Amino acid sequence: MNAVLVQIAVALLLSVPTFMLAIGNTWTSYTLPILESEDSPIGYPITKSDSNLISSVIMLGSLTSILAWSTITTAKSVTQLVIGRYIIGLGTGLHFVTGVVYIGEMSQTSIRGALLTLMSFMYNLGTLASYTEGWFCSYEVINYLNLTTAVTFTVLVMCLKETPEAIQSLKFYRGTSMVTQEILDEIVYLKSQLNNENINQIDMISIPQIEYEKEMLNEENNLKMNGISKANSAWTTLRTSKSAKRALIVLLVQMNLCVFMGMIAVQAFAGQFFQQAAPSFSPHLCSVILAIIVTITSGLAVFLVEIVSRRVLMISTCCLSGCCMACLASMQQFPWAPEWGIPVVMILYCIFYQLGPVNIPFVQIAECLPPQMNSFGTSVVMCSLFIANFILLFIFKPAVDILGLSGVFLAFASVNFLTAFVSYLIMRETRRLPFETVQSTFENGYLYKRKKSY
Repeated sequence: MNAVLVQIAVALLLSVPTFMLAIGNTWTSYTLPILESEDSPIGYPITKSDSNLISSVIMLGSLTSILAWSTITTAKSVTQLVIGRYIIGLGTGLHFVTGVVYIGEMSQTSIRGALLTLMSFMYNLGTLASYTEGWFCSYEVINYLNLTTAVTFTVLVMCLKETPEAIQSLKFYRGTSMVTQEILDEIVYLKSQLNNENINQIDMISIPQIEYEKEMLNEENNLKMNGISKANSAWTTLRTSKSAKRALIVLLVQMNLCVFMGMIAVQAFAGQFFQQAAPSFSPHLCSVILAIIVTITSGLAVFLVEIVSRRVLMISTCCLSGCCMACLASMQQFPWAPEWGIPVVMILYCIFYQLGPVNIPFVQIAECLPPQMNSFGTSVVMCSLFIANFILLFIFKPAVDILGLSGVFLAFASVNFLTAFVSYLIMRETRRLPFETVQSTFENGYLYKRKKSY
């Protein structure tokens, strides 16, 4: 099978947790009004504080999915709903972190950005599926459909090859049954990165030396198990390498700023938002239209991320999404535009956000961090993402009650412009650049300085 097709198939499978996470996030958009009504399926109407907790706890849990949806499907109390959504966050969050690392390890450099962007596409596809379920299906049917998705993913993921299996894994992900010179060259390059060696100082291995290479790999694995390779651990790298430490901090800043740009809150409360902002339009229809457009846009982003430079794409889309939020704030405060203008501008905001901020930070995790701390660094960045999402979702509805939609949109607009400015100062250009070149840009400080050699 073609190597690219194998990697795309694996990336899509590993993106299913983001699909399920999107369903979990947006589930509250259409179920909270049901749970707050007198005909609540759990037997009694929930309170506003219950609604906030149910909406946000999924992100705190992201710090396993069949058990989660089983709990929600059979829930007869708020406690069961909160526990179920926490478990969704825990399971999909762990899978999401693992998926970012896994795709970064198994993909070719030329398509790594596109494959990582597929995770965002699957998230938006999950959002579309969730809003469609909420429009046409009953509360019980929705939960059983989501449970079926979780079971199917669990079965399929057992077919994957574990990336630490070196030669066998690379054969699988490069679509070949034989060990080729390219595979051996790639293994040598990966080893040189893990050992902080220069690839030019390593002799390329020839095909007749396959068995010798396997023995060397096994010997290295045994040495690591005995503690001899501790010098290359994630903690050691973080403590001794200023460039690695700066790369991690820059990624943390970018990721958290992107969260507070407001997209997750818009998706989680889309139905209620449209009902308040444009009451004459069907909130279900608006939510589904929004999800369709966002999904198409994220599909476009899969290709765009490998065509346009990372910095240009990030900075320009942050500025454009900031303008949309500022426009929404003015529309809410001063009714100068027709009612349909609010959904249109909201859709434009989501388009710009999907083209840049939702993808670039994830892609750059695999492009900025040293291999020795890839898993650790990814876990740290993703944990901060989930905590920031929890905070935003938890305070969003109270903030709307206090500041109104216009005040919240204005705050989001400010964060959008701030993200563009910070990205201009500290974000590195990583598209199609060797890892060593990207790391060298962190050696002289946090501010980005373009090198003439680029």
